[in-house]
Amino acid sequence: MQKKGKILITGGAGFIGYYITKQLVEKGYIVRLFDNLYRGDKSKFEKLIEQGKVEFVEGDIRYLSRLIEACEDIKYIYHEAADCINKSLQNPTESFNINVVGTSNVFEAAKIKKINKIIFASSASVYGDPDELPITEESPIKPITPYCIGKFTTEKIAEFYARFHNIDYIGFRYFNVYGPRQNVDAYYTNVVILFLKRIMNNESPIINGDGKQSMDFINVKDIAIANVLALETNVKNEIFNLGTNKSTTVAQLADILVKASGKKKIKPIFTGKKSIVNERRADYSKAERLLGWKPEISVENGMKELAKDIINNPDKY
Repeated sequence: MQKKGKILITGGAGFIGYYITKQLVEKGYIVRLFDNLYRGDKSKFEKLIEQGKVEFVEGDIRYLSRLIEACEDIKYIYHEAADCINKSLQNPTESFNINVVGTSNVFEAAKIKKINKIIFASSASVYGDPDELPITEESPIKPITPYCIGKFTTEKIAEFYARFHNIDYIGFRYFNVYGPRQNVDAYYTNVVILFLKRIMNNESPIINGDGKQSMDFINVKDIAIANVLALETNVKNEIFNLGTNKSTTVAQLADILVKASGKKKIKPIFTGKKSIVNERRADYSKAERLLGWKPEISVENGMKELAKDIINNPDKY
């Protein structure tokens, strides 16, 4: 297989980074993972590292010098490193250091090493609680948490480096990403793991509010495909929604997981506690039009796969 160049992925040992790496390796790229291993797992890549298809550098995006070293011989960068919403609420200063200072460092390292394309992860959380659905890329920006503020700032940092330093970018506003081996601390999608663990213990899943609050669940494999398309397109300096344009209520999610587990007699408990956001649903037509991307995996099939993985590998969650 012809090698097409070396790619750096910040946060590469994490959940989404793993799936992007697999796609890139299949296409003949060599991938260098850059990760501080706070949430990442290097062991998932052992075989690929042994085969020389993946390299690993331990480091933190908050330290520019380490990033500059990691960018040696790199052709493109994927920037996936970030904190999470829960942690940002507990420690806003650290969150801004990771998402704002860290992102600035990634682009600065690219400038110094003359890397001219960065694909980065933003978040649907920049929209806050939306006024209208589905959400387009032109919908109002109303970030609520330090994480959300940092993600929107990431987009503005990209605009600055594109304008003044000719670094092309594509940014993805991920909606509710889920899939096998997902992070257990994700604010919205960790509900899947919490629900299923209770169900497997013959306990009712606990739902905040009335269960009508909904999410746009997008499978991590579809996310990885979009990222590879972004690498190989001539489109540049654009922001895209990545979602399904389908809402799944938390009550519906509980029902899907109950059926997937085979424990059909279990019923959820509703607490009445209010959630941060009531509903999100993505208009992904821009990604379909410019990148030729659309989601392929249904929530029902994707959740069944995730449920099977959690049931068979409970120690991984």
